[in-house]
Amino acid sequence: MKQPVYYCKSWFRAKKKATELWSHEKAETAHRNRQTYTALVGSAEQPCCFVNVADKVVVVGFLDSLLRESLTYAFKEVEAGKLFLTMAVHREFDTDTDQVAVGITYTFDQTGVVQIRREFFKPHRVESATSTFDPTINDAVWPAFGTYDDLVLVERR
Repeated sequence: MKQPVYYCKSWFRAKKKATELWSHEKAETAHRNRQTYTALVGSAEQPCCFVNVADKVVVVGFLDSLLRESLTYAFKEVEAGKLFLTMAVHREFDTDTDQVAVGITYTFDQTGVVQIRREFFKPHRVESATSTFDPTINDAVWPAFGTYDDLVLVERR
């Protein structure tokens, strides 16, 4: 089922709300001109995620029920119309607060190498590891305006 999409200038993470809601036409013009805009998926006030589209980068922020960004995907345009998921960040929060308890960052390379960094905040410690993966699962295409379904998949295929 396709969810409704709303547009704005950006998603203000700290205030958990959209800045400057935009018309479909204004966002479409920004998309066509490779100017930055944000698509809110599901709702303008309680989106399940946001898609920030910029010149050569697309960032998807997945929001939990408290509008905290629990998962972030950063895609980079590696050639015309082709995106590659270069980074994913997973956050776990202290109960119902906005305080991050654990953050795990995955940095992906097109050769199939992934750097993993797990950071614990109380008490502070960091663990790092390197592994390999099938890089083709991180391939994506530049989205057509209003069509973000392939980018807002939590489980990449």
